[in-house]
Amino acid sequence: MAVTAFNTQTKGFKITSKRVFFIHGWGGTHPDHWQNWMVSQAKENVFAQMVLMPNPDFPVVHEWISTLFDVIVKPDKNTILVGHSLGCPAILRFLEKLPTGQKIGKAVLVAGFCQPLKVPAIDGFVQEPFDWKKIKSACSEFIVVHADNDLRVPLKRGQFLADQLGVTLAIEPNGGHITTPQFGPYPRLWKRILK
Repeated sequence: MAVTAFNTQTKGFKITSKRVFFIHGWGGTHPDHWQNWMVSQAKENVFAQMVLMPNPDFPVVHEWISTLFDVIVKPDKNTILVGHSLGCPAILRFLEKLPTGQKIGKAVLVAGFCQPLKVPAIDGFVQEPFDWKKIKSACSEFIVVHADNDLRVPLKRGQFLADQLGVTLAIEPNGGHITTPQFGPYPRLWKRILK
């Protein structure tokens, strides 16, 4: 059954069965990043949007969460959130703040983390403990993907995130931080997102 999705950034309506929102990392997103590629791949019955966060070079957690609530109108079982790097704890904070009983269909967390990385510019997103019970009650399915050689967010951070969510970590061999230029088109993840 199709739902009506309102996109606050384009002020337009679109009939769709899935709504996929991409949340970029610290510094924004490169035009050739896999998230932008996935937005370009959206076909009939799939609405896909890159959520452009305020002050991407100097991110503030409450500004990012407020933006998510402005853009993602009436999140429901057809809503899928896909985060990369800093976009992952932003998604977790958003899920924490969803009203009780409201639930999205899927959250895909790529090269993410939920513990401080000793980087002052972004550690505010993970400084406070997460409410894992609330987060898990607000989403039907989690997918956590991490590379075994990520120099920005160590593999153990990805494993810890997967453990908190009670899911098996999907390893991307030699994937680095799973970003450009190595990752532009990323069809195998796109298939998992839409499955």
